[in-house]
Amino acid sequence: MSLKIPRRFKPIVFAAIMSVFTVLLVSATLTFRHFGLQPDFVSHWLSAFITAWPLVFVAILLVAPLVTKLVDKIVD
Repeated sequence: MSLKIPRRFKPIVFAAIMSVFTVLLVSATLTFRHFGLQPDFVSHWLSAFITAWPLVFVAILLVAPLVTKLVDKIVD
């Protein structure tokens, strides 16, 4: 019995994982820049993450195929 997700969901899984890592990094950076390392840093960071993640997830779903085609044209 395999616990793997079927291959047809690969673009969605990719977008989910890529968006989580991207938003964690960017939201942490911008939250730190805006608030500094204060006691409520984590709550501000998580709030920014929760706000941005759905947007980035959808953006990656929409943009990844276009980027893939562009990279295929640029790379030999």
